[in-house]
Amino acid sequence: MPYGVIVDSLAVLMGGLIGGFAGERISKSLKVELPVVFGFAAISMGVLKITETNNLTLVILSLILGSILGSLMQIERSLEKGAKFILGKVKGFNEDEDRYQELFVLGLIAFCVSGTGIFGALREGFIADSSILLSKSVLDFFTAMIFASIVGYSISLISIPQFIILSLFFYAAHLIAPYLSTTVLGNFSAVGGIITLMMGFKMANIAKSKAANAIPALLIVVVLSLIFL
Repeated sequence: MPYGVIVDSLAVLMGGLIGGFAGERISKSLKVELPVVFGFAAISMGVLKITETNNLTLVILSLILGSILGSLMQIERSLEKGAKFILGKVKGFNEDEDRYQELFVLGLIAFCVSGTGIFGALREGFIADSSILLSKSVLDFFTAMIFASIVGYSISLISIPQFIILSLFFYAAHLIAPYLSTTVLGNFSAVGGIITLMMGFKMANIAKSKAANAIPALLIVVVLSLIFL
């Protein structure tokens, strides 16, 4: 059972509902300061996972190739367009409300297709380790609450595509896990850790990066590890 996926999706649902209800009751200082704290927490998670590889060269190569492929596919841009369309249908926002659209897009990417989420779902499917998703669920709960206090209850709806997407990655990983060695899984974890770092730096406003464009690296590192190791 994808316990981590279920807990993470429920965290976004409950955080969105609570944040939408609390609204202006949450102070402006918390709305600014907490996302930075979340970013540093993600950075810590990423650093721990990078140490699981014994071939950093292959990990870096996979990350570069994956980022190039993701950029050519314009993954993050496509996600942004899709999120804006959904937000317009749900809330009826117009083009002048860029702030609300920006937050909804960031929430959609962070909850559904961030490197941490996909990496966590794949890892749970590979070795039944839900620790990444359980840690992420704590961050997602408070992030959803903060975002919903600004955007509204629509943030909680993200839990639906989040559950579907992460479940697909979980079951796909569950099927191929018997064919992967510990070395391949270590390299995979390291790439996921670097993508998590990218998301953390972005949330902490340290550096801007299109972490979603690096997602193909998670597949590339598995293929290259099987070929060269």
